[in-house]
Amino acid sequence: MITAYDDFIVAFYFVFILGVGLLFRRRSKNTSDYFRAGGAMPWWITGASAWIAGFSAWTFTGAAGKVYETGSLVLCLYYSNIIGLAVVFGYTCVRFRRMRVVTWMEAVRQRYGPATEQFYTWLKLPLTLFLSGIGLNAIGVFMSSVFHMDMTTILIILGTAVTLVSFAGGAWAVLASDFVQMFLVMTITLVTAFLTLRLPAVHGITGLLHQIPSYHFHWSELANPEVIVLWIVVMVWNGFSASNTMEGATMYLMAKNDRDARRMVLIPLIGSFFGPLIWFIPSMAATILHPNLAAEFPNLKSPHEAAFVAVCMDVLPQGLLGLMVCAMLGATLTSMDASLNKGAGVFVRSFYLPKIDPNCPEKRLLLVSKTCTLVFGAIIVYLAVEVSKFRTMGLFDLTNQIAASLGGPLAIPLIFGLFYKRTPAWSAWTTVLVGFAMALLANTIISPAFLQHLMRWDHLPSKRETTDLTLFVTAFMTVSAGTIWFFFTSLFYDKSSEEYRQRIDGFFTNMNTPIDMKAESVANYDEIVYRMIGGLCLVYGLFVLLLMLIPNSMQGRLCFLFCGGAIFGTGAILSIVAKRLRQDGADDAPQEVVDSALEEPVRVG
Repeated sequence: MITAYDDFIVAFYFVFILGVGLLFRRRSKNTSDYFRAGGAMPWWITGASAWIAGFSAWTFTGAAGKVYETGSLVLCLYYSNIIGLAVVFGYTCVRFRRMRVVTWMEAVRQRYGPATEQFYTWLKLPLTLFLSGIGLNAIGVFMSSVFHMDMTTILIILGTAVTLVSFAGGAWAVLASDFVQMFLVMTITLVTAFLTLRLPAVHGITGLLHQIPSYHFHWSELANPEVIVLWIVVMVWNGFSASNTMEGATMYLMAKNDRDARRMVLIPLIGSFFGPLIWFIPSMAATILHPNLAAEFPNLKSPHEAAFVAVCMDVLPQGLLGLMVCAMLGATLTSMDASLNKGAGVFVRSFYLPKIDPNCPEKRLLLVSKTCTLVFGAIIVYLAVEVSKFRTMGLFDLTNQIAASLGGPLAIPLIFGLFYKRTPAWSAWTTVLVGFAMALLANTIISPAFLQHLMRWDHLPSKRETTDLTLFVTAFMTVSAGTIWFFFTSLFYDKSSEEYRQRIDGFFTNMNTPIDMKAESVANYDEIVYRMIGGLCLVYGLFVLLLMLIPNSMQGRLCFLFCGGAIFGTGAILSIVAKRLRQDGADDAPQEVVDSALEEPVRVG
């Protein structure tokens, strides 16, 4: 049950997050600072942001609903990301950083030319905003379930808060808020999982595994084994493609050197392995505690998406539910603010600057960037409201189908273009069009009868089998046709202009040339970052520790001690390191020199 304590905690969280934006408002002196924090961030903060930005409240609504319906099968979605991240760790991460660009779209220009850059800008930008709207819709599901408020009102409030944070602080504020939110999300979900397992009705891990429906582990009860295998194949491809496209370079462009770009991958790698094991416990327990969610949440279009919420309301003492709401807000903030920052960067650096005002001074360009952030934030809120009105598919399946139909064709040239250079300038956009054509064909011809014939079954596929087979057929047709076409275009590479081939040679030379911080004048912000992030953790950690004063049982107070202690302790460690860096003179230049350097325009590098 939501209490006044929970309301107060959520209100404080909003104030804290807005304060983060204000705290970092002066750190952005140019668009390089605003969109990639100057490309000078230490690995631990970029790694935390890369991981936490990879999921949103969708994890606790859409994915939780899928866990409620299918159990451990959803682990395949999360563990498929590990394969992609392993490739990033071994090969792609340092090449992302070595692109030496401000936004990933500028890398597209270097690899394929200005025409392809514009093509991608006007396709990826709307898609990015739309997916952000879906992510915001996910937290709306959570908040409306907990507070029983109107979905539209919640979406407007949340979207406004996220937009203001990104508007004020840019990439600095995004990274700082992501780091604090990572600890909040992990600690509160650990507590929720622990309290869930302590319930007499659940009776620990053993009791949970014995009581949940058998199909949670016997996947053949959910669908034909062939369908399960094909679905897993699509998840592996989606995980790989999401991590290894040029678009995935966004966070790595913020790392200060090759070593930090590689080390930052360790955080999402480890988090992707252990995180789902923790998050899934409450959703699986919901099958025992809440077997009829439709009756409990009649106002939700997909009541099973409230599985995680329902268990939270069962186990969390007063005040702690508010902290869980803050964690869900944090998960969505990280996804939406990253999308806002990335979307504004693409528009400003790849359209406004080259097409509208090529001679725009850096100061005015920064103002345009902030204006775009406000406009795109309003668009995301509008899209989230529209999605909440008209969607008929669950958030989980909706996201995957969009990834297969639209994301897949767009990703193919952004992946292969990193490894293979002998394709003409038009290879990328024509490959995308071929992929779109295949996606359109797939969605035109696919029907239960078609799938029955394709699988050579003597019965029509179930609703679930139809959804998963449609996803596989769409992904297979788009990826296979797009891949064949992309490499087919290499036959025309020799007819490319000399200027184009020289630009590609420069692009690949960059990716094979290590970052030299001193030669490339990469600023050392370590002391500043440790000090400011440490201070934020100390403030929020102390606030959570003070929540132990809320009248709760000893167990409830210890939960606040664990959550607040972890955040406060991290802040103390960071502050100690900052003090040592300051004493050792770790910065490459005095603060006055660093701030002066920030005034200079930085376009690339």
